[in-house]
Amino acid sequence: MEIRFQQANPGNYLPASRGKGQIRYLVIHFTANDGDTAKNNADYFKNTNVSTSAHYFVDEKEVWQSVRDADVAWHCGTRGTYFHPYCRNGNSIGIELCSRMKNGQYYFQPGTVENAVQLVRMLMKKYGIAPDCVVRHYDVTHKNCPAPFVENAAAWKDFQRKLTEEVDDMTADEVKNLIAQSKTVYNTVSSVPDWGRATVEKLARKGWLKGEGSATGLNLPEEVLRVLVINDRAGIYGD
Repeated sequence: MEIRFQQANPGNYLPASRGKGQIRYLVIHFTANDGDTAKNNADYFKNTNVSTSAHYFVDEKEVWQSVRDADVAWHCGTRGTYFHPYCRNGNSIGIELCSRMKNGQYYFQPGTVENAVQLVRMLMKKYGIAPDCVVRHYDVTHKNCPAPFVENAAAWKDFQRKLTEEVDDMTADEVKNLIAQSKTVYNTVSSVPDWGRATVEKLARKGWLKGEGSATGLNLPEEVLRVLVINDRAGIYGD
């Protein structure tokens, strides 16, 4: 996809030169405007010093990048409580979807959502990011952002489903690349965190984890575990 670039005002982000392995999350936001465009937002953050930013802005026609991936945008920080244990500005990319309003409710144009899905898929593949590491701003700080995906749980699940479909279509080389980029590896069932243990136990019981993937020598990267859990929750592995 074509991504246009307009550098944000230096006061709106932190030059960081992050490596690929430091980018672990994608955070979805909304602009909370009615009828704005990706270009509008890129221009605003270029011309205005507001000490906040996002990496990408998406509308139904275009995607504009405002902060380079290697730099830190100030998009999901808080002076209050974090509700996500790991996602922070320093290890994430912020993506703003341009919004519309009708009868007092914000919504996204279908084309905006589709462009966002395409952008997120591209970034997932580029950085080896699993689907459940694509989160809402709400998941990090409990801010009502992006409102159309917080107030409408079905819309958010549909967005997530489209991302999962892309992961299911990964080639063998892409899976190997995902494993190579992994930072956390689980070697035993007991070392697997609670959110993934039931899935690992099920696959071991079915005999689907063998050799290096056996119950006693998993050698299971965290990113691959997350994909297995997503598939399990979707019912792919049965009971």
